[in-house]
Amino acid sequence: MRAPNKRWTLCGLLLLATIINYLDRQTISVSASRIADELNLSDIHLGELFSAFLFAYGIGQVVLGPLLDRMGTVIAYAIAVAAWSLSGAASGIATGFGFLLMTRIALGLCESPNWPLALRVVARSFPPGQRVLATGIFQSGTSIGALIAPPIIIYLATTHGWRSSFIAVGAVGFVWVALWLLWFRSHPDFKIDQPAPEESMTGSHAEEERATLGAIVRSRAFWGLAIATSFLNPLQYFYTTWIPRYFDKYAGVGFGAELAQRLIIVYLAYDVGLWSGGGLIAWLARRWEVRKARLLVTAIGGACMMTVPLIALARNLNLITGIISLATFGLGWFMGNYLTFSAEVSRKRTSTAVGLLGGIGSLAGAGFMLLVGGTIERSGSFSLAFLMAGLMPAISFIGILIGTRPTLARST
Repeated sequence: MRAPNKRWTLCGLLLLATIINYLDRQTISVSASRIADELNLSDIHLGELFSAFLFAYGIGQVVLGPLLDRMGTVIAYAIAVAAWSLSGAASGIATGFGFLLMTRIALGLCESPNWPLALRVVARSFPPGQRVLATGIFQSGTSIGALIAPPIIIYLATTHGWRSSFIAVGAVGFVWVALWLLWFRSHPDFKIDQPAPEESMTGSHAEEERATLGAIVRSRAFWGLAIATSFLNPLQYFYTTWIPRYFDKYAGVGFGAELAQRLIIVYLAYDVGLWSGGGLIAWLARRWEVRKARLLVTAIGGACMMTVPLIALARNLNLITGIISLATFGLGWFMGNYLTFSAEVSRKRTSTAVGLLGGIGSLAGAGFMLLVGGTIERSGSFSLAFLMAGLMPAISFIGILIGTRPTLARST
């Protein structure tokens, strides 16, 4: 198999891992109302469960990122997927809020290596002009997981009970582990633990200096992207975690086939955004400087997300679905570029940089989940949550501009 084909096959495996990752997360989001009814949970309880997962996820990324840079990617990825699959399946035997809380914390810790490892594979396997497309492909696993989760989980919950969906999704993860290990055993010549030779596209020409933890956290690229992720990651978690609850209990859709259909539309829009944004940049990069192409697509994606407060003025359910879908489409354009920029902060310690940034974003997301749960419980609506979701992309884009502004090499 030729090297380019191997790269894209490997990207497909990253896509599958991310789909499974988000299936594990979406299982509780889609089944939230059923779980809440059986275990007597409120929206505040649900917010605490969502927040606990993200808090553990963020801590895991910060702590495990430097460790992952010292481990072989193949074994580290296999261990991570096996661990999170076991943790997710354990949620299916929860008997109360406390047990469910512990399993969500465990799931967050075990899922945290996915993006540091996947982005390291992309950064070390693909040339700069193809990285946004490769990142967009595997990142679309978040929305594909969210896309296929509603019909699968609703079917399992209605026919076999909500617990069966946790166990079934957990079992799929172990199948992926076997495929991953077999692929690398069949291609021993394919190396993914050496930095790519190409220059990074992020910010400074002095990027090679960011080979230590201290150099990474002192760089403008890191802090600009830290601002970006603090307002972007919470939005991704908001759309993938709270939207099923919004449609089910606050938009009057109810738990069933129509809920699944509307969620499919919303998350399909995210997929289209991720794939089309990466493809557009790959085309523009043949004509423009890569950074400018990425920033243009990011800005348009942010503008799409900023339309979501209009839901407060909408009364038609199809219009509401369309507005949310436009926002998730824009999220796809925005997120693919942010992730690619974050993977280029340091070529030598990719997992460290990505883990720190992901941890910051996840911790911000944990706080946002609590904030959303509290405002919904007090106000009885999503209006304030949608208003915040419309303002946050602008701040995130400012962070990206700061973090990716070119810095000329020092003259000697």
